[in-house]
Amino acid sequence: MIGLLQNMTSRYAPWESRLYDAVIAPAVVRFMSSLPYDLVSELPRDARVLDVGCGGGQILASLAEQRPDLKLVGLDLSPEQIRRATKRTSRFGVELRRGSALELPFDDESFDAVYSCASIKHWPDPPRGLSECARVLRPEGRIAIVETDRGCHLPDAACFVGQWRLPAPLRPLALAMFRTWVAGQSPDLAEADAMLEALPLSERSVQRITGTPALLMLGVKG
Repeated sequence: MIGLLQNMTSRYAPWESRLYDAVIAPAVVRFMSSLPYDLVSELPRDARVLDVGCGGGQILASLAEQRPDLKLVGLDLSPEQIRRATKRTSRFGVELRRGSALELPFDDESFDAVYSCASIKHWPDPPRGLSECARVLRPEGRIAIVETDRGCHLPDAACFVGQWRLPAPLRPLALAMFRTWVAGQSPDLAEADAMLEALPLSERSVQRITGTPALLMLGVKG
């Protein structure tokens, strides 16, 4: 990913988005485990849920199968990923929008829950993007952010990279890239907590997701 290797916040080139969708995204969906499903398990019928940085729509499609009563909305900056997400979710009636996490094209307090998976490291200004997520969240609404942990443990990173759809000889190089470049530009627990503390949340927590190289940021809007 030459473009992203030069600048983590640059928009995915078409071939980069295709490579991510085919090689890495399936592993991301697997390590997500029950999230963001736990986030929406108690939401009422017709609750509105936003996926910021939805990529190819894998998580949206899975969530739509489990909770077809929800009004799901996905946003991504890449037109190629929006096309893939449209194809994956067309039978569910998911709304998809192209746009930036730093300027969400939605009204204040218009969602019951907001989540983002493996996206904020690509945002040029993560605190601003998180502030936008809080802005569109209704009072008592919940936010869940999953992102690579800069302080992740090597065995967890190796397990995750081992699930990428790559030939085995390429995995050591992929692991080195993940540890130095991807994790190296992601937040650690203290930074994630500081970003949440700046938001209008009545409850917040940050924790590592056991067995994965990721951390989980949770909050409830006050």
